[in-house]
Amino acid sequence: MKRKKILFLISRFPFPLIGGDKIKSFYLMKHLAKKYDVTLAAISFRSQPPKEWIEPLEKIGVKVYSIALNPIIGGIKTALRLHQKYPLEIAFYLNNKFKNLVNKLCQENNFDYGISFFLRTAEYLKDKKFKKILISEDCRVLYQTRSYKSSQNIPQRLIRIWEVFKLKKYEPEIINYFDTVTLVTNDDIQAMKQNNPNARYRLVTNGVNTEQFSPPPDDFERKDLLFTGKLSVWSNTLMAIKLTKEIMPEIIKHFPDVKLHIVGSNPVKQILEQQSKNIIVHSSVPNIEDFYKQCKIFMHPHLAATGIQNKLLEAMSSGLACVTTKTGIQGIDGIDGEHFLIANNNQEMIDYTIKLLKDDNLCKKLSKNARQLILETHTWDVVYSQIDKVLEELENE
Repeated sequence: MKRKKILFLISRFPFPLIGGDKIKSFYLMKHLAKKYDVTLAAISFRSQPPKEWIEPLEKIGVKVYSIALNPIIGGIKTALRLHQKYPLEIAFYLNNKFKNLVNKLCQENNFDYGISFFLRTAEYLKDKKFKKILISEDCRVLYQTRSYKSSQNIPQRLIRIWEVFKLKKYEPEIINYFDTVTLVTNDDIQAMKQNNPNARYRLVTNGVNTEQFSPPPDDFERKDLLFTGKLSVWSNTLMAIKLTKEIMPEIIKHFPDVKLHIVGSNPVKQILEQQSKNIIVHSSVPNIEDFYKQCKIFMHPHLAATGIQNKLLEAMSSGLACVTTKTGIQGIDGIDGEHFLIANNNQEMIDYTIKLLKDDNLCKKLSKNARQLILETHTWDVVYSQIDKVLEELENE
């Protein structure tokens, strides 16, 4: 039987595997390429991707095409489009070279399916005649609404209010061009339905490499606290500052020798300034999984975003006892007190962390249960099964 063809669009070149969007898109293409002929059209920041980034994609059977996006020019063009219908996060990625590349690939190939990874690439596929899937991941209206309500930074707040204003019209309209829209949590699906009840939504969750992110041997003594993330990202910066300024001082009063390891790339000055004998910032580490194995408790004072927190999937897969929040745990179908502890405020985050530092049995219980939950619900095989069902549904129409 002749293999069907998929055109896969993404706004950030999916290698190296740093960041949830790159990891998920890479694993999805790796799976899809076993059954379909997959062609990737990607935007690459600043310059074309080097050969060593392209080869891993070609090795899994993906044909790779890309254009370079100059972020300065992109920013200028975004400002010039303020009067148009596009939210800022869409306007920034509107690029004629990428549009021409997509059109050329569509003229040269008889694609059966098109996949837009993130709303940012939806404009390039919306008028194509083949079956189309939008991997939206989260509801952007919900994300930006929560973000501006939690922001204490006036410029950030104003930008996000503007995005909500634009997205309330743009998001419900653009999804009408797609046969299926996938999201990572049922909360995001319900939020999308409020703005557009007529589209077809399906759950395609996030996965984690459970072999890479695995617990240490039973006899290994774990200690200290951990927070991870891309430390240049606004939401992660807020969490790191909250931990260092508001939460850790109280924990240190009870455990003077405990350390918080903040691990991630490109830490901003605000985070670096918080370093002390109890707070250690690690940037550009070769193997982040080593910290997941060494540390005892993952602290995650999540504020207001949407979607699934990949860092929490990795921590739970690695068998850390996790203290998070209601928004932090969204999309992960666990039970408070069995798989993690949910804190409703700073004081509960402090109290629960101290409780875990004192109670090894509770720590081990949460560790074991968290790992088992991830094995049952968030392996890549689970994700593959979900995307297969989406494609099978389209094939049978």
